[in-house]
Amino acid sequence: QYDSKMKLTRTVLVEVVMMVILLCVAANLQEANERIKKQLSVFTVVKFPNTACNSATTGRNGTCYTASECSAKGGSSSGSCASSFGVCCVFEKTCGGGRIAENCTYFTSSAVTTGSSCSLTICKCSSNVCQLRLDFETFVLNNPVTATTITVGVIGPVGDVGSANRIGNCDTDSFSVTTPGGKAPPLICGTNTGQHMYVPASDQCNVLNSNIGSASTATTSAFTIKVTQVECSSKRKAPSGCLQYFTSDTGTIETYNYNSAGGVLLANQDYSACIRTGRT
Repeated sequence: QYDSKMKLTRTVLVEVVMMVILLCVAANLQEANERIKKQLSVFTVVKFPNTACNSATTGRNGTCYTASECSAKGGSSSGSCASSFGVCCVFEKTCGGGRIAENCTYFTSSAVTTGSSCSLTICKCSSNVCQLRLDFETFVLNNPVTATTITVGVIGPVGDVGSANRIGNCDTDSFSVTTPGGKAPPLICGTNTGQHMYVPASDQCNVLNSNIGSASTATTSAFTIKVTQVECSSKRKAPSGCLQYFTSDTGTIETYNYNSAGGVLLANQDYSACIRTGRT
């Protein structure tokens, strides 16, 4: 009978020990789960929208991406964003830059050469983009034709010298934008720093092209054009058919190449400049 009691006591002790071990294991598992949850909650903070940001580079805005995304997209990191979880990614392209589909892109003339063209293809960054806004932060190409009369060659049976008028035509340098499926804006040249354009964003992409003549005096700092993609639902979207859209309460509307009244009116300028009424 004594042996039976001893065996029963041992059995009970073993069960108690096993229970304690199981409780310890369960507690450790719960603690581990809590630790994992806390770690995962940190990672959820890393998810942030790819919105516009102010870069550390003077005169350049960017888009907030992770460092690896910025590098993969061909951008340059300049400053931080999203509470330092992201970098402000700046996209800058020059002649022969191929194509790009980013909301904020800078097209510059840093690789321009005389007697050649300098182009960049802009594609929509999303299907909800309706327009491209081009801001000419710097734009100084050769002036248009200023002579009121030019010789065009020998005409008639007696060899008379002909004359014509090409004043305002961009014969040396020119800038154009393609808009497949829509009306293309007119050619421009001369000085247009501070001016802007709205063009329809095409599903086939838009090509920004500057033709630089062999006699051009344009330099590698001739232009810097900021290209912003405007969503269809944006309040910044210009009314249909407006090449320019002014939203300030006050200001001055100037033709391209006005150049503080020192420029020549460009030829074939058929476009609309629209004004938004004040909002309260």
